[in-house]
Amino acid sequence: MTQYNGPQDPTQWSGLPPRSGGSYPPVPPGPAPKKRNWFARHKIMTGFLGLFAVIVIGVATTSGGGSSNPEPTTAATQPATSEAVQPAAGSAPPATAATKKATKKATQKTTRKAAPKAQGIGTPVKSGDLEFTVTKVVRGQKQVGADFMAQKAQGSYTLVHVTVRNVGNDSETLLDSDQKIKDADNKTYSPDSGAELAMDNNDVWLAEINPGNAVDGVLVYDMPVGVQATAIDFSGGLFDDAKTVQLH
Repeated sequence: MTQYNGPQDPTQWSGLPPRSGGSYPPVPPGPAPKKRNWFARHKIMTGFLGLFAVIVIGVATTSGGGSSNPEPTTAATQPATSEAVQPAAGSAPPATAATKKATKKATQKTTRKAAPKAQGIGTPVKSGDLEFTVTKVVRGQKQVGADFMAQKAQGSYTLVHVTVRNVGNDSETLLDSDQKIKDADNKTYSPDSGAELAMDNNDVWLAEINPGNAVDGVLVYDMPVGVQATAIDFSGGLFDDAKTVQLH
């Protein structure tokens, strides 16, 4: 049997030689355990401190948002009042009752100037190269002409006695059909040429008038009974503006 001659003391297994005197070196101590900090060793107290800190921060935040001393309001942030509102530079001031009344009167005055007043009986008016003057108006005639030439009205005749003068440089033809009368409702009536021809010495139907000459005649209108002519529009020709004469 083979005999084992190796070291029997475990301290000799490290391969270190034995100390003199037969004793072995001591085994070095292991690392010291790490000491925990205060917060780790006092977990309950740390929890209370954390909760207290959260409460303090919340109170501070609430107090800062609801401060009892708000920033002073500047003129830019103040709402505008009716007294502070001023008209912009160069703008017109608000219209007052007096201003509106004055404006209305000025407008009416301008309108009266723009629309010349219609002439009346005896005043000549000019349309084209013909000048018309109403000399007389007879209403309510049932018949015109005599004997077999007599003409009876469907309603009643209105007779407009007129003088027509040529104030131009050329001969002009007077057309009785261009001369219209109107009633109070602005209805328009044309002359009755047959009744005009029935009257003696009536030269207003297709009368040829030389420059400087004039003709006298009667324009005859058959109107409903009770309807009165208020004005007549004279026209010198197809392209001439009509001129109005009041027949009141």
